[in-house]
Amino acid sequence: MLRVIQSVKIMTLFFCLFLGITSFAHAGTPISDRMAVEAGVKTEIAKDLASPYSPHESLSGRTCLDGRPVDGFQGDILEYWANLECPYCGIQELLQVQRNHPDLCIVVRHIPSDEYGESLKKALSYEALRTFSANAAHRFWDSVLPKTSLGIPVPYEAALQSALLEAAIAPEAFADALQAAAPLVSADIVAAQSRITSTPTWILDGIRFPACDFKAGELPTALKLARKARSGDIRAKDEISQIITRGLLNESLL
Repeated sequence: MLRVIQSVKIMTLFFCLFLGITSFAHAGTPISDRMAVEAGVKTEIAKDLASPYSPHESLSGRTCLDGRPVDGFQGDILEYWANLECPYCGIQELLQVQRNHPDLCIVVRHIPSDEYGESLKKALSYEALRTFSANAAHRFWDSVLPKTSLGIPVPYEAALQSALLEAAIAPEAFADALQAAAPLVSADIVAAQSRITSTPTWILDGIRFPACDFKAGELPTALKLARKARSGDIRAKDEISQIITRGLLNESLL
């Protein structure tokens, strides 16, 4: 087990070289000028809509939250960018959406931060655990995530040991799974550069929704707006701008 932890520490130092500045949703300096925030949001939305969105290409080889492959999936593919030390990046709402909407494929993507020492280890461990047991991986996520900005999660080592025991995973097999997960998490870190600046961030039909920790019942509405905006609906674009602005200002989204 010590060898596994040491291996993760080495990978942590390596991957931190690729990290940009990442802020948690609802964190940082308060933004007082709503108009300035909204103007910036509209600029980013315009950038997203100007670019084609091809998730089957960019996410080829990945899996949905429930284990189905992205390759060949016929419904909508949604990206959820998270940091497992961000208190707003819970997994329970995601699981509820995935259960209630089998026509959707939620793909978890990782943006660990060098400001929080265990976020990379948690991301790697989650992806490694998924190869053995989705349930154990999801419980691990739920255990190690702070529930509030002041919340104290289960210590990483304790949560990992519990998951390994639950899924009957041998340390040697888990070490191999960690190595296999490293390129996936590394690819996410590189892809996030200059695009993902806060967590959680949803990408719906190619539109980034930063700082938007949607509830399960809210996500379909946001996705519908994204589809309309992609088709050129100006009103939908304005509504999305308002949602993101509220998220950045720590207000109710919908």
